[in-house]
Amino acid sequence: MKAFFSILAIIGLSFAAEKKSGVSYKDAIEGNKKNGKPILVEFYAAWCIPCLEMEKSVFKDPAVIKELKNFYFVRLDTEKDQEIFCEGETLPVLSCMELWDLGGIPAFAILDREGKLRHLTIGEFKKAEFLNLLRAFKANFNK
Repeated sequence: MKAFFSILAIIGLSFAAEKKSGVSYKDAIEGNKKNGKPILVEFYAAWCIPCLEMEKSVFKDPAVIKELKNFYFVRLDTEKDQEIFCEGETLPVLSCMELWDLGGIPAFAILDREGKLRHLTIGEFKKAEFLNLLRAFKANFNK
């Protein structure tokens, strides 16, 4: 019986570790049309080691959390069957990644009101680097 509850605890921790915060893509597009706040899209996967590292260290940092409030932060799991509005049409996530020539994850994209790509970067970031990236994205969004 003790082993049974241990297994349940491990399964529960696994699901908790995979839980991502952020807004839905649809909510981000609708909100952006109303107030112009930039949309930051993270492309990730549960098996991606750099993605998991960023989840543990970067996305839990209070300074990063504060800076992310300047964006609609959308987190798209590349392994899930979902569609997004990309370059004027609705496409599966993987097709959009291909259109944008995203060869790896994690990847981060800034989108405009029409869902068009404004800025794109690929790779793992440490906290200070990611904060600089967010600030640069925000500063260049309206240019």
